[in-house]
Amino acid sequence: MTDAAPPLASSALDRETYRRLIRPRNGVALAHLALRAGFHLTLLSLAVHLASGGKIAAALAVLVPHWAAWSFLGWAGLGHELAHRNVLSWRRANLVLFRACSILTWSNYAVFELTHPIHHRHTLGPADIEANARARIAPSQVAWLLTLDLPGLVRRIRLLLRNASGDIPGDERLQALAPPGSLERKAVRDGARWVLGVQAALVALFLATGQPILVAGVTLAAFCLSGFNRALALLQHAGLEAGDPETLYEASTRTVRLGPVGAFFYANMNLHLAHHVWPAIPFYNLPEADRALSRLGAGRHETRGLPEGLRLLARLGRAQARDLRTSA
Repeated sequence: MTDAAPPLASSALDRETYRRLIRPRNGVALAHLALRAGFHLTLLSLAVHLASGGKIAAALAVLVPHWAAWSFLGWAGLGHELAHRNVLSWRRANLVLFRACSILTWSNYAVFELTHPIHHRHTLGPADIEANARARIAPSQVAWLLTLDLPGLVRRIRLLLRNASGDIPGDERLQALAPPGSLERKAVRDGARWVLGVQAALVALFLATGQPILVAGVTLAAFCLSGFNRALALLQHAGLEAGDPETLYEASTRTVRLGPVGAFFYANMNLHLAHHVWPAIPFYNLPEADRALSRLGAGRHETRGLPEGLRLLARLGRAQARDLRTSA
């Protein structure tokens, strides 16, 4: 991934500190990965044990925190950081883990590999395919995002099936990045096939071994209680505008102050301004980079806690609805 270097970067960190912060610390990274894996595997194991004893309600209750955290394996969380290939010093390991996280969250990793460097170079600019500052959570979506997002699951499967057939629907900018017959189009096709194939194989394995609870715990997990992840992902850029130049990230990017548990599962992506200013800094070193920005008073857009963030999204949604009514 491209390491953008806007003026704010050199004024907040000296060269020696920057070089230290971009250096991967494998021990710290592996400890984080082990804690996260231990959290999910422990809850999944307990759920299997309870379900095997006929205690289905208890098994589902045990999965609640697991579900709430699972979405953070994706592109708004750990998977996103692994995509920058600097969490571990072994770049190939970062790539493998990123693609594994993408598959587990039903996401076509080849698309993210195409769009994410552009998002960093042109945040909220005309070329940015990923971020939409006007995206909101519609009232009709809330119940789904707080339970099982079946509409989201159906949309994702449809998209992956179209990708798997070699089709890229929707945004013309994305189609231009992967024109028919190109290696990029083949990568998008193959990525979708991997996601669908692995997920189908996992369902078959879970059913063949008599563990349908794992369909709920793994196959459907990315769409269960996903509202927390969705809200934080929107808060990164919601209601903001591209800077001039587009690398003026303090204009287009928001930091959300979270407690240690939320920041852990979100892989410090709540410190989003620091991440955009220095995308090569691994997530576990971002707090120090964020403190350097704070000393400069660079955090133009900042929200404290998820509740305040939800209130902000609600205000933005109401304002957008008023604008639509006015223009109708």
